[in-house]
Amino acid sequence: MSRIYKKMINYTEEAVRRIMPGVLKEYLKSNPGTCTCSICQDDILALTLNELPPHYAASLAGEIFTEVSLDLIGGKAQIITVITRTIKQVSEKPRHK
Repeated sequence: MSRIYKKMINYTEEAVRRIMPGVLKEYLKSNPGTCTCSICQDDILALTLNELPPHYAASLAGEIFTEVSLDLIGGKAQIITVITRTIKQVSEKPRHK
């Protein structure tokens, strides 16, 4: 029997939140001056999610299927590419001084 969710889950957002810290860490190796404050990280997350299609799940089975599907079709590589691009975009024009 499937677990009943109290809310819908956007698996893309969950995946971006899980992958982003590692991508940011790698990016900082070659771009050490990049700001990693919470404002910039929120902007990176928002811009990344705006570029990627959402993948909603309403059950555990749906979440597992979506996760496997993203991994099989190169979703992780696509997510890393978009995160990297948005890190650069935010670092070039941060919303703060």
